[in-house]
Amino acid sequence: MKASPYPNDEYTVRWISALNEELMVAMAMLDEEHGRPQSTPRDDTNAYHLGKIGEHNVAMACLSGAQLDTGPAAIVAENMRRTFKNIRFAFLVGIGGGVPNKKKDIRLGDVVASYPTGPTPELKDWFCAPPRKILAAVDLLKAYHARPKKPVNNMLSIVEELGEEYAYPEEDVALDLLYQADYEHGPEAEACDFCDRKALIPRNTRKLQYRPYVHYGIIASGNMVIKSGIERDKIDQRYENSIFCFEMEAAVLMNKFPCLVIRGISDYSDSHKNDQWRKRAIAVASAYAKELLLLIEPSDVELLTPIVARVLDTGMRLHD
Repeated sequence: MKASPYPNDEYTVRWISALNEELMVAMAMLDEEHGRPQSTPRDDTNAYHLGKIGEHNVAMACLSGAQLDTGPAAIVAENMRRTFKNIRFAFLVGIGGGVPNKKKDIRLGDVVASYPTGPTPELKDWFCAPPRKILAAVDLLKAYHARPKKPVNNMLSIVEELGEEYAYPEEDVALDLLYQADYEHGPEAEACDFCDRKALIPRNTRKLQYRPYVHYGIIASGNMVIKSGIERDKIDQRYENSIFCFEMEAAVLMNKFPCLVIRGISDYSDSHKNDQWRKRAIAVASAYAKELLLLIEPSDVELLTPIVARVLDTGMRLHD
């Protein structure tokens, strides 16, 4: 891959993926591909793919070796901060485990975007909120999606360009099944073919089940995957049923610089977790990130303070 025609300082948006398959879809979101950076510091261990979405120059990177915890995420973030010193804000885009209940109608293939909803001790997801301009764009896109007359939602058209591999799964391939929290998945079975359907939680069928809903709220980040319905609900209840999604990489990133976390729901954070919805979840999360970025004016981004300057102002350690 050739070097980008633009110097590193021309890139203002950072897009971080945890998995290689997430990075593959992120690349497909680019309207224009630039290739690799013109230069990187000798001790920067990241590999980058650069390009443009709309009028924004975007730097993409992935956690190496699928190391899904806060350590590798911190290393990737620190390297990107040193190599691309004009970055204004970041997206962390990928899959997560949903936390549904009677008030939160979260389904597989939906999207959760982190959004400030008030103080939530310990599992607080909003350590370093994106700039107000970015949150204003989130609010505007939410209104476009939900307005009663002529709603605007380009997510499906963006996903369709990825091909059938990322389409809403057919029923004979994968079903959207939510089991009672205390009903455990069989230890030997990969899918839920032999799980007792009497243990399913009844839910109304959506009119357009293939259309992803976007939920806005708390994304809880920790250092382990939640694979228990009982544990999932216990944590959610501890924080007044305010959690929409679990993931593993965001905490260390959001504690250091402005970052919007976007997660496609691939499972329900229980023992029935499998990979059947993974591709769809990656696709819808990436599509939402692209639609949001297209709504943000480049002139507004240029007015934001670079992340490097923010870090220096708060007294955090920065390696040159």
